[in-house]
Amino acid sequence: MSACTTIRRWITENVRQPVERWVSRAEESCTEARRWVEREVRRPIERRRTRTERRCKKRKCKWWCACCNKWFCWLETIVERIIEWVVEVVGEWLVETICKIVVKLVKIVVEVIVTIGRFVVVGVVCLFTDPRGALDALIDLWYDLTDIISDIGDLLSDLLGAVSELLDITREFVLDLGDRFGPLGRFFFGILAGLLDIGRRIVDGARRIVDGVFDFLTGILHLDFCAALEGLVNGVGFGIGQALFGATGVLSLGSNGARDGIDRDSLRAWLERELEERFRGSQRDELEETLGLGSSSFGIRWPVHPLRCTISSRSKSLDLAALHRDKTAELDLYEVAGYAPFGCRRAPVYRSVWRLVYVGTEYRVSVGDIRAYLADGPTASPEFVLVAGDKRVFKDMLLVARRKMRQMAIELDVRPLDTFEINSRDEMFIPNDDATPLASRITSSLGLSDICDLPGVVVFGYRPTHFGLASVFWLGGTRQATAATVRASFMTHLFGTVLAHEMGHCFSLRHEAHDGMENIMFTLDPSEDLTAITGETVVEFVMIGGEPRFTLQDGMDAWRWILTEAIECV
Repeated sequence: MSACTTIRRWITENVRQPVERWVSRAEESCTEARRWVEREVRRPIERRRTRTERRCKKRKCKWWCACCNKWFCWLETIVERIIEWVVEVVGEWLVETICKIVVKLVKIVVEVIVTIGRFVVVGVVCLFTDPRGALDALIDLWYDLTDIISDIGDLLSDLLGAVSELLDITREFVLDLGDRFGPLGRFFFGILAGLLDIGRRIVDGARRIVDGVFDFLTGILHLDFCAALEGLVNGVGFGIGQALFGATGVLSLGSNGARDGIDRDSLRAWLERELEERFRGSQRDELEETLGLGSSSFGIRWPVHPLRCTISSRSKSLDLAALHRDKTAELDLYEVAGYAPFGCRRAPVYRSVWRLVYVGTEYRVSVGDIRAYLADGPTASPEFVLVAGDKRVFKDMLLVARRKMRQMAIELDVRPLDTFEINSRDEMFIPNDDATPLASRITSSLGLSDICDLPGVVVFGYRPTHFGLASVFWLGGTRQATAATVRASFMTHLFGTVLAHEMGHCFSLRHEAHDGMENIMFTLDPSEDLTAITGETVVEFVMIGGEPRFTLQDGMDAWRWILTEAIECV
């Protein structure tokens, strides 16, 4: 091993990887601090408020004084909900946002120092020992500098994402307040919630534009015209469209918020009737207490385990070098790492999005290390992994899924992002429309419940041209491990609700009777024979400024399955 290769490897293993791991741990600490406040402070307040709301609801109203016997009780729940909102905004959202901004700023500064220092040291050593290695060092410098530009774009995007989340938190707060004032309250507070939702959609559109502009810029700098085209279409194009469609919600005066409030109340009333018909005595009382029925915050928390599939450069089961040389695998390590100027082998827009990074980091693998790995084997370079999907995009999909599942009174408890190493070609490209074998191995390996835990998995691809695929346990079916999988692609980011769609399947929802792209459970699969654009579609997107959503019927179907087949999870 030449001195050039040795020094490059030493810097990677002893400087770059520890720095990136520190950043990852720091970001996880920010999130864990938020989860601690949520678990130890806000949730107890919410449980107390829920019990108070249920007590208020059960108290018989004295109509002769306009329910004056309930006034203090109502006031108590309003005060508790305000305290809860303040804790969520200040103790959770603000702390996590500031913490992550500081971490990212530190990361950018350290990256600049490490990048310049690495180039100077490696460049000098390689210049006298391995001229080709010196050229690789120059290429790495260029890509490292453009990655820093991309990190600045991520910081701006995260700031807009934080604003979007604050609007969403406040929207839920307003809907909860409206629920305390009956039908009129749900309508008028719902209008305010709808206006907040319009603002959130406009901010989301602006965020997508920022992402697209930086993707376009880095694509041009890399001479990667596929990435530049996708950034232009996905960001500037789709982002503008998202912001414009969001703004058109003013045409209906933000009525989508009122609709959500009314649907939520209807789902709660239906669920109360279901419990009354299905269960008796203490069991029914216990379920009502657990689900918080009678409260605006009714529903269930469902654990989600987000995973990205990986293949290690030192895997004993899958050889990345062999896959690189196998043209049927459509894997070019240089292309995946971003070193394929002037084009890409997979079709633009439709292509899968993979990453080649050093193990435990998000740093792209250098040209020299890829070359050393392919020439001399796994031990000639630091360990790296092929990762399905982009971390930023996956987080966005989880955020959308959490927001959408809330429409069915299912609160996703999203655990920290993790990876899962696959060990066969059938786990890399899932065959026969069947994700069950992968779901079963994930469930077994991680010690999860086959139904009560929901893995959300980004896979490398499918044999057919799917964007997502679920392993499901449906009513009357054979019990099997549940999981929602998605293919990491540009189109997945474009539609955004693919993961939510697959999660819907995990709660028994099907494609049937979902004509119109305004339905999350709609599919373009021609075998389903669904109509893409209906009158409701036009009204939803043009007048209401809406997004795909779960319907009230979806919520009832999901809860019917939970109470029948997954009651153990409640």
